[in-house]
Amino acid sequence: MTAMTADPIAPLSAAAKRVTARLVYGDTDDAIAAHLYLSVHGVRSQLQAARRHVGCPPGASRAVLVHALLTARHVDPPACQRPAPRLDENEQRLLHALTRHSRNAEIGAAINVSARDVRVEIDSLLAKTCADNPAHLMGLAHVWGLLDDTASASALSAAGQA
Repeated sequence: MTAMTADPIAPLSAAAKRVTARLVYGDTDDAIAAHLYLSVHGVRSQLQAARRHVGCPPGASRAVLVHALLTARHVDPPACQRPAPRLDENEQRLLHALTRHSRNAEIGAAINVSARDVRVEIDSLLAKTCADNPAHLMGLAHVWGLLDDTASASALSAAGQA
């Protein structure tokens, strides 16, 4: 009897990989389309394929998708030479909430703020990290090592206890 081995994770298609490689920099669908000489519809189609590939639901935010892609090592994180900013506990909790939640109500519940105040919290974190948007922030957080498994587990545990 032969031992069973786990199949390696199937790579993204070449087209999806090109599209998602731009997504980690926070590019919009229009910017990705222009950069890769694709239609916006083609970009959206490849992003949907990438969501399915990593098991993200169709409505998952771009930040959730970027985190899933980087965690599974389907794409490389963005290039970044600046050091990681020092995040306080609330900022860390928000960062981790953005890896799992797509809606402001869910993010707000995870960080103990109202859904209408979530955008202010996100904007503050984007300014502190010099990220263009939450998808770009996920890419930078991976570069900086702010989302390792131990940190993720403790931050999510703390968020659940609050």
